[in-house]
Amino acid sequence: MGKWRARCGVAAAAAMMVVAPSHGETRALLAGAWKFGSPLIPDLEGPQNDLAAMEALIRGEGATDVTVLRNDGVTRTTFETALHALGLRAKKGDWILIYYSGHGAEADAAIKGTADGDRDQFLPLPGFDLDHEDAEHFIVDKDLYAWIARYIPRGVEVLMMADACHSGTLQRSIDPRAWRFTPRLAFRGFEGEIKLVARPAPRFPSVLAGQTDAPQAAIQRVDLPNEIYIGAAQDDQFALEASMPVEGAPSRGLLTYSFEQALTQTGPDGKTLAADTDHDGKLSVGELSAYLGSQVRALTGQRQETSAHYPTSADRLPLFETVAERPVVASPAAKPLPAVFVSSGGSGDASGWRAAPSPDQADFIWDAKAGTVLRRSGDVVAQHVASIAALNGVVEKWAAIDALRPFLSEAAAKLVIGPGVAGMRHPPGAILQVGLELRPVAGARYATVFNLASDGTVQPLYPLDGDGDGRLSGFQLPVLDTAAVEPYGTDHVVALVTPTPPIAFRQQLRVTSGQRGAGRLVAPMRALLVDAGRQGALSIGEIYTGP
Repeated sequence: MGKWRARCGVAAAAAMMVVAPSHGETRALLAGAWKFGSPLIPDLEGPQNDLAAMEALIRGEGATDVTVLRNDGVTRTTFETALHALGLRAKKGDWILIYYSGHGAEADAAIKGTADGDRDQFLPLPGFDLDHEDAEHFIVDKDLYAWIARYIPRGVEVLMMADACHSGTLQRSIDPRAWRFTPRLAFRGFEGEIKLVARPAPRFPSVLAGQTDAPQAAIQRVDLPNEIYIGAAQDDQFALEASMPVEGAPSRGLLTYSFEQALTQTGPDGKTLAADTDHDGKLSVGELSAYLGSQVRALTGQRQETSAHYPTSADRLPLFETVAERPVVASPAAKPLPAVFVSSGGSGDASGWRAAPSPDQADFIWDAKAGTVLRRSGDVVAQHVASIAALNGVVEKWAAIDALRPFLSEAAAKLVIGPGVAGMRHPPGAILQVGLELRPVAGARYATVFNLASDGTVQPLYPLDGDGDGRLSGFQLPVLDTAAVEPYGTDHVVALVTPTPPIAFRQQLRVTSGQRGAGRLVAPMRALLVDAGRQGALSIGEIYTGP
């Protein structure tokens, strides 16, 4: 396993590539930086792989007008010039993808007191030096906005993505023995510490007839009608890179990886795209936004979740004319077994995992003497694991969650765990509430909720005796109260929403209750999601507990 890094602090981050309608074309500006040559800014591993994957992906979609900038080739001038040239070539009905992979940072805004806040998020490019600042070597979020507003004609849809984080802090402690993330954060200047030098105004005339320059518009950044923006992380989070959950995979940015999976992997029906959650053969902006949020959150152990901004009218905007116009790659039938490093003894017959030769190559680390299991996310995920048999149950639980992750479908229903921020570690005795956030969907819906405890034990939660058949009435949400008690670690609450009561599956839950049997629940849940179509939903919430 590679080290996890974080790429934080950028302004533009966003959705991706599409097959353009028959009357339009798809164009792209792809930029990435991973070699900075600076004692202040660490080099990265993932952007090189991200950039190669994105270029292959968009060219595979039929795009021929693709500009790629790498490392020292990424400057203010080259980026602005390439974007202006794309705008001159673009015509109504086209899509333009603007993509950046690398570090981000934050500094005091040149003009404060605006709706955009008192801090500027910016991209420090190769050659950036705080002691000898040169505007050629950084791009501020407001620059990107001004260039798009000035150089891209209306009627051309813009999809932006910068796989770097905005800013922020992690929500719970990290055990360095198992931490595999790397923040893509060059640095974050505290208030008054960093103020960037003056930047040049846009160098090219506007492509929009009759437009007058309005500097204040770029400062306030009023939403553009033709821009779809999906951020790599929330404002208080890091954006991360890491080796992906595939054996031998290179380091990647998690937003880029999730986007690639959304456009190439099939969902539970084995036919439509994973992100096409209503299985109608078209991928909408709203579906992509929901899918990326779910996937990035799951891959990072709730530490990172995308943010999305786009006009309400774009929610149902299809990103493809039809799935038949693009290849759909079936998910592999079998994945490599997770790797476990046993740090202090332990004997017995392993089931569902392979031995790792060192901690940095492991998905899990088992300290048999202490009875704790750590995951590559840096979390203690299970305690009191005193035998190989118990370890098998923990690994089986996580394998089941990993198998279900591609089928997460939270556009219609999403688990909400509180109080407190998502992904926080809840102290002993803390009272937790689990609710189901619903969106309007035609027809009846029935909820089935269960917990997979830290040791892999199956625990049905809803409906229980007295709850009826679990039918969801309007927007009344079933709220479950529980407490953080031993054994501490990581629990997974799973909510399945279906148009009819899943009687056979609920019977299987009752039979499995109190036992370690998470692996046996994956296939029937997949079948139920296929039958449910757009009325179905699958949401998984992670609960971290411990001192």
